[in-house]
Amino acid sequence: MNIKKFKAVIFDFDGTLYDNTGIGKAMLCGNPFRFFLMKAERATRRALKGRDFDTPQNFKKEFYKRAAPMALCSENRFARWYEKRYLKRMAKTLKGKQFTAHEKIYEVFKKLLDDGKKIALYSDYNDIYERALACGVKAEALDLCQGIYSSETMGCLKPAPRGFLQIAADLGAKPKDCLVVGDRDDTDGFGARLTEMQFVQIKTRREKEILHFSHPVLSWDEFAAEVLKE
Repeated sequence: MNIKKFKAVIFDFDGTLYDNTGIGKAMLCGNPFRFFLMKAERATRRALKGRDFDTPQNFKKEFYKRAAPMALCSENRFARWYEKRYLKRMAKTLKGKQFTAHEKIYEVFKKLLDDGKKIALYSDYNDIYERALACGVKAEALDLCQGIYSSETMGCLKPAPRGFLQIAADLGAKPKDCLVVGDRDDTDGFGARLTEMQFVQIKTRREKEILHFSHPVLSWDEFAAEVLKE
């Protein structure tokens, strides 16, 4: 893996800057009714994976419409739970020791920046800055990023190409000069390949599917060592 040839690096957050194995079970603790809400949220995301809704408003409309019946509640109730409670619960859960951010994130970001590369975060969920701080990513590391994006605010779910292409454009880089770093080949990796970007898959404790075997599969420590040795 030759980091030097890239002009921009797009990092996924969940599962990449920290190991998110078991976060669903951890979020369910203390309130069994969350099971129906969270199951609906996850199932709906899977059903809409890769869809481009053009606007965040269109995404929310379709997302709540599909999720509410599975959650056994109204669209308004599901929307209130999701927007007011879900991400706050996720941030609270991320403060647990099992979800601590990987080491040397700041050092990796700083080295990339010092080498003239642009950095962005691209998460599936909103409130990225708050959730990153909750799991221990330093504010100084986040401040090194030229952009922080979520699929929700872009109105398209990974691996839809538009999100990746928009981030590359914002960073002033051609897609072929971008590296995507993520834990999921079906979203991060597939999106990279659809846009002619390169991909590095970060391993987690839970083994993730590999759809295409042409990319490196590394632990975070291995990836960090590759960057810092340059």
